[in-house]
Amino acid sequence: GEVDCLIGFMFDISERKRAEEELLRLHRELEQLSMTDGLTGIANRRRFDQCLDTEWQAARRSGLPLSLLVLDIDHFKQYNDAHGHVAGDDCLKRIAAVLAGVARRPRDVVARFGGEEFIVLLPETDAAAARGLADACVAQIAALGIAHGGQGAGPVVTASLGLGTALVDAGATAQDFLKAVDGRLYAAKRGGRNRIEPLL
Repeated sequence: GEVDCLIGFMFDISERKRAEEELLRLHRELEQLSMTDGLTGIANRRRFDQCLDTEWQAARRSGLPLSLLVLDIDHFKQYNDAHGHVAGDDCLKRIAAVLAGVARRPRDVVARFGGEEFIVLLPETDAAAARGLADACVAQIAALGIAHGGQGAGPVVTASLGLGTALVDAGATAQDFLKAVDGRLYAAKRGGRNRIEPLL
């Protein structure tokens, strides 16, 4: 009835742990890639939509303003026709970098919305501050001095911008706000381009 001996087994699971850690790293990397625009390196539409929903709810709870900029490069098709798609891609990258430099707080989101359209989400930003950032975006894009000269365009690449600020209430939706600001972008384009049209 006494213990005569003990037998133990040891297994080296180092390799399995390394494989699990590598799998987790790859999963995180894939998740990040699924939220990033492959050309410009900024957020993509999917990431923007998630952030808009999150910040809309946060603005509803806090009562603080939420601002949105929707920006489109003027005469971009003509730019591509005149300079080629490689130059067009470089133009998009440079403009994305300008926008990311203007909206650089941790919760600001700069995303490629599609084609030559970009969008900037500015939590806890009132109309005056948003206007200042919009002015900076338009001025800094023009200051890049990217030669345009395509049909109907000016000498350098410019952008048109729709701007809106919301105080979120129970009846409003994020998609209605987005649609309204996007409408102001098209008003800016109809009004002559290289301008900002605020949501009234």
